[in-house]
Amino acid sequence: MANKRKITYAYHLPGWKFVGGNREALKAGRRITPDEYEEEMIGSLFCPGCYTNVERTPKEKDLFTNQRDPFYRHLRRWSHVACVLRAKKPVGKRYDTWEEARRAVEHEHLAVVKEFLQEKPEIDLVPGEEYDETPVEDVDGPLSEVPIGRHQGESFELPSKISTVAGICRSFEKNKDKYFVLPGAIHAVKLAELLTEISDVDYSILDRTQSPRLYYGKILTSHNAGSSDNSIRMTRLICNSAVKDFYLKLPNGFCRDKGITNDSEGRIVMFFGTITRSGIGLAATNLAWGEIALVPKKYNELLMPE
Repeated sequence: MANKRKITYAYHLPGWKFVGGNREALKAGRRITPDEYEEEMIGSLFCPGCYTNVERTPKEKDLFTNQRDPFYRHLRRWSHVACVLRAKKPVGKRYDTWEEARRAVEHEHLAVVKEFLQEKPEIDLVPGEEYDETPVEDVDGPLSEVPIGRHQGESFELPSKISTVAGICRSFEKNKDKYFVLPGAIHAVKLAELLTEISDVDYSILDRTQSPRLYYGKILTSHNAGSSDNSIRMTRLICNSAVKDFYLKLPNGFCRDKGITNDSEGRIVMFFGTITRSGIGLAATNLAWGEIALVPKKYNELLMPE
């Protein structure tokens, strides 16, 4: 994986507070890169992904003595706030009792995905003028036995209410702080810690056994490589500089129904799957209906601040 600094800039707004602060006012403030930092900005810099305080390392204007570039990092006191721009240290959560786990589900602190929807549902999913993956496709699923008890081998039967990546994307700002148990998982992990950006993926991923996971990336281009709905639509995503290219390769009709068209440049797409070699690049293919969705535009900045 690439080891890049995620927080490329911070919002600067003296006097603003995470608790109770107007986020639109913050986003209208100055954007300060680590190189533009001045020492009097301490305490007034905020992450563009979660809006909590960040600090520059080192705090002094000078560079590290070993010439490493300065960078922003989250403050420890906000560690309970999930952020996809935080250095990933996924921590699995376990529950002492079934009652505790069931209560977490009822209070929307925990979500169990037994499996993602394989086929398109028969409900009407005609998008509006601007497709934003808003139709509600998820239905209450059966109880799912998940091994998230505190004691080794202890499983709990819990309801599964989300069955599509679209359901995860629909309320992303709320969901990013929620613990999820994805298909095949043995831990409940915060959504923000489960996500991997495509630009962090390089060819080394092919050298190890992969389990499906949640990925997201920004669309560069998308075109139908053939002339029918059964032809493959080639959707190119921003990828690691060490990788030649990365494509989503899925049937054109399937993509159209998902809102992915020639005009999808700049949209963020999220999917659950594995990555394969494709020519001299990488790709994701053979995704089921519930395993891919466009992220609503209003959440773009939480995932990939520009």
